[in-house]
Amino acid sequence: MDLLRTWRIHIFALCIVIIAELVGIQKFGLVVFLPLFYALVLGGILSYPKFHVMTDKMMENAGMFMPIAMFYLIVKIGLGIGPNLHMLLNSGLALIMQEFGHFFGTLIFGLPMALFLKMGREAVGACYSIDREPNVAIVAEKYGIFSPEGRGVMGMYICGTLFGALWISILAGVVARMGIFHPYALAMGGGIGSASMMAASVGSIVAVFPEEAQKIQAYAGAANLMTSVIGIYFALFISLPVTVKVYEWVTGRKRHEEISVADEAKAAAQAQAAAEQAKEDAAALQDQKHLTLSDNLLILILTGILGFVANVVGYKASVPDSMIGSILLVIIAFIGLCIAHIPGLRKLPAVFWVSIFAVICSIPGIPGTEYILEHTKNFNFLATTTPILAYGGLSLGKDIPAFKRLSWRIVPVAIMVASGSFICATIMAEIMLHVEGIF
Repeated sequence: MDLLRTWRIHIFALCIVIIAELVGIQKFGLVVFLPLFYALVLGGILSYPKFHVMTDKMMENAGMFMPIAMFYLIVKIGLGIGPNLHMLLNSGLALIMQEFGHFFGTLIFGLPMALFLKMGREAVGACYSIDREPNVAIVAEKYGIFSPEGRGVMGMYICGTLFGALWISILAGVVARMGIFHPYALAMGGGIGSASMMAASVGSIVAVFPEEAQKIQAYAGAANLMTSVIGIYFALFISLPVTVKVYEWVTGRKRHEEISVADEAKAAAQAQAAAEQAKEDAAALQDQKHLTLSDNLLILILTGILGFVANVVGYKASVPDSMIGSILLVIIAFIGLCIAHIPGLRKLPAVFWVSIFAVICSIPGIPGTEYILEHTKNFNFLATTTPILAYGGLSLGKDIPAFKRLSWRIVPVAIMVASGSFICATIMAEIMLHVEGIF
């Protein structure tokens, strides 16, 4: 497969992982810098179009690696949930209520900034969620991707891709080191609905509270899983309608008063042109966008190799333990993906099935659980994040031209949206965990 024959991507990723892990965790005052941070930055530098180190095709391929490589991390988090399942069940109300913090935090923090910067109805698309793929689809279907709302949601999506993980990593580290919130509440706040952002936030929180690492990962994994599964329905039926109502109440302007007939016609023409271009490119892109299970397995194996290197270089783990641990993570992730491909189960995202299978593999009393936990407990959580962010960084260059076309206003709005989601969910979790007597 062409995706895997671009060997230079993997050489770059390997070099990035080694350099990032050798630098290690660095703390400057309240700010914590993690290997995943360096991996994303180094990858972004290599993929910067003007440097001509990577071709567009290489960047696209690296971008296709990242979602599959992410399951390697998801398994590590899932394996921490099983042993702490009783604790999570006792925190059920907190896990539910923190969702309100995630979704309304984007509105509370983001919309005032967008209105202050006079963004118009782009503010609706930009501020109703953290705007990952399902959220983009909701706005595209309701308003059209070339509408003002569509421009807002795409602007947020691009910003989140380019620097969302970096910002959340820094923010979570600063907030954690302030000592205001309990690490469990911070972990729930980190379950933001984006695996890369969750990994970045959890990494920073674990760096501050290393003794609580497993429970932090369990709470974050449970919160992120809940956000991923129910988030699309919450966004569709609650957060988007509420954002529209608040925007119209504050501005006093209905949609038909802002969107002229000329604007609608222009958007329709752009949509038609895009559709025609998509048809022309469909044949060329089909090979890249349809990954088979064997492709997924090869990607997971490559990620496992990089994770093994990260664990040995960065955390001085033994070679045999790291090798066995990495192999187990790859096997569990692949079996979860196979389950996700079973007819009738495809309606739920693959991340759900991979997470659930990892949780089952870690529930005490189930055959094989002790062996799995014994050989994965010393595989450092951060070692699973560095390879993923390395591939993510190597794909960033393809989004830079689109980012340059955005108005500068989307950047402060994106920062406030991500901050609001994390902070408000953390506050809600802190309150509810106190109410439930968890701490």
